[in-house]
Amino acid sequence: MNDSNQEGKGLPRAGVAVPEILTTVSDEVRMLSDTASDLQDLIGNLVVAGAFGGSQSLYQLQSLDRLCQNLGAVADFLASIANGSSPDWKVDVTDAARAVKLADVCDRLTGRKATTDPSEETSGEFDDFETWPMTG
Repeated sequence: MNDSNQEGKGLPRAGVAVPEILTTVSDEVRMLSDTASDLQDLIGNLVVAGAFGGSQSLYQLQSLDRLCQNLGAVADFLASIANGSSPDWKVDVTDAARAVKLADVCDRLTGRKATTDPSEETSGEFDDFETWPMTG
């Protein structure tokens, strides 16, 4: 089966160039890093506002900072490997795609969907935090 037949049926592409896969995974990890960084900013603002207390909260915030840095480092590593990989190297991503349980992530990783903006994603549950009562 050739690539166009698989794409037409919504299946992952066979024979995808390794640099393309690594760049796509790097972009996905970078998006996770950015999201974690945004959460870190939000939580930091809540700490400053007094919503979280004590040194334990600050210690846990350092773990979130470490997570952001580690995700960024992995994204950089993957991007660097992609730059040094031969476009002649090909991989069938079909089996790997089956292991990814989140449809939107699977679509991005396999190139079936170009959306990289989390606000455009339609999968998952919606929680309207603005309607929750604030106590405290």
